[in-house]
Amino acid sequence: MKPTLAIRFFAAFFLLSAVACSPLHTNRISFGSLDADKYAKLIQKDNVTLVDVRTAEEFAAGHIVGAKYNIDVRKSTFIDDAEKALPNKGIIAVYCKGGVRSKTAASQLAARGYKVVELRTGYDGWVKSGGKTEK
Repeated sequence: MKPTLAIRFFAAFFLLSAVACSPLHTNRISFGSLDADKYAKLIQKDNVTLVDVRTAEEFAAGHIVGAKYNIDVRKSTFIDDAEKALPNKGIIAVYCKGGVRSKTAASQLAARGYKVVELRTGYDGWVKSGGKTEK
């Protein structure tokens, strides 16, 4: 005997209701994203470590004053290199050229338990806002 349309409807409704009411589990990795002005204030604090996640060539061409670490996020060894170099305490402030790589780096570091903030506009936005740089 075939189920009637009404029975199929109620079965589908019950199934969708059960799925919709079940708890949603997400593993969101949280990090902050700041504009250049707020980032400039943040990196002046003693408990903040400034990290440039661009290539060594980009870093050598110019970087934000105070960036003591240059760890290329595109290298397969990024996390290992970061965990060896960076302190476990305080805030890690990362930046890249335009803000894309820094979000990748921030996400990976936050997943490892670091407190991370990234420069939303990247180095290019930093320069446009008048931020201090050095070679």
